[in-house]
Amino acid sequence: METDSLRFTFRKRERLKLRRDIKLLFEEGKSLQSQFFVVIFRKNGLDYSRIAVSVRKKFGKANRRNKVRRWVRECFRTNKQYFPKGFDMMFIVRRALSEKFEEVNYHKICEELLKLCARIVDEKNSALSH
Repeated sequence: METDSLRFTFRKRERLKLRRDIKLLFEEGKSLQSQFFVVIFRKNGLDYSRIAVSVRKKFGKANRRNKVRRWVRECFRTNKQYFPKGFDMMFIVRRALSEKFEEVNYHKICEELLKLCARIVDEKNSALSH
């Protein structure tokens, strides 16, 4: 049987949905920024990660907001091995992505998300070494 990290699925348990979990994330989490995203993250004490995606209504029409959400979830689903395990993460889409929406594609978005995840891993490792 495959391990969860090698499955290309996005399971219910990997979705960050509960109000109390999101509240904890904002209260106790750390954040990092990139050109198109802000990620808020914290350890969740589980052996898998959970994600949420937030896109403001100012971003544009619903089809654009939904497309970005799908791209983020798809990147997570197909690249779980690069996302840090045991973290809750909320990806908040920044205005810059709305302004450059026509110029970006799934691969550019995924590349940026993976760079953010590498920074989370670096931060986790530096915290462990101190």
